[in-house]
Amino acid sequence: MYNQRNWRDILSEKPKDMTRIEYEITLPKPSEDCMTTYRINRAKKNLRRFNDQYRNGKTEVYDERHIKDPATQMHHIFPASDYPAIADYLENLIALTPTQHYTYAHPNNNTQYIDRAYQYVCLISKTGTIRDNLLGKNKAPIIYDFYLYQTVLNIGLGTEEFYEVPEMDFGDILNRLE
Repeated sequence: MYNQRNWRDILSEKPKDMTRIEYEITLPKPSEDCMTTYRINRAKKNLRRFNDQYRNGKTEVYDERHIKDPATQMHHIFPASDYPAIADYLENLIALTPTQHYTYAHPNNNTQYIDRAYQYVCLISKTGTIRDNLLGKNKAPIIYDFYLYQTVLNIGLGTEEFYEVPEMDFGDILNRLE
């Protein structure tokens, strides 16, 4: 009775002569940290709530064809899989309509591909959104941070030059993006 294998050990295919602690050490670690996923989802949820409440759910990328469409997609300007260090930054997320997200940012619904020209459009638009928020337009609470935006730009574009931009100098940011 006592020398039988435990059902947990059978399901996990653990050898009988090894303790569970020893066996767990040999198992591969999950590639995605649960806390990272939580922080990314929380950032998306916070941006969606802010966009709905203070921007009437409009897209951050002005486009006459989609100006009346609700912005239900929170898109990473720099992909979370390629840039995990900035994946949960609000400054790296932009509110888009489904058409903008799945047709322009990811052509043909291919989320593995990023349209670089549209990424540039998103960066320009996000700069304007952050500028308006930090300057107190629309009577909305401040949710962005200039230094974090500089960090997003530096990591995403593989440079250090955006740290040289003086605080709140959005004109210099736009000049360096061109």
